[in-house]
Amino acid sequence: MLSLLTLAWGANHVYITNHLEGREDLHIHCQSKDDDLGPHVLHINQNFRITFGLNFFSGTLFFCSFQWGNSPLFNFDVYDQDNSEKECHVECRWYVHKDGPCRNELQNDSSYVRKCYPWKQ
Repeated sequence: MLSLLTLAWGANHVYITNHLEGREDLHIHCQSKDDDLGPHVLHINQNFRITFGLNFFSGTLFFCSFQWGNSPLFNFDVYDQDNSEKECHVECRWYVHKDGPCRNELQNDSSYVRKCYPWKQ
């Protein structure tokens, strides 16, 4: 949902890409406190984009559930304004693997390092 603040400050984007080993389809369902983006199926190397403006009063949080094959349902916060601002200013790209989502993070020396995170319980 694009608000007046989004138009004034610009939009942020989160990309979620299916990098599952075994080339399985990735089923995702993302939402925030205010917006349910519905279920989506990503084939290998396909991505899903979330576009939003920041909520300057209560922080912006987008969380998703992930599932493939007969796996259990996994969860992860793909954008948390309170914790993601440095690494995900304007754009954040997640690459989903079976052991967790990964992203390239900027280091102090201006290089990027791939960092992977465990699924949330």
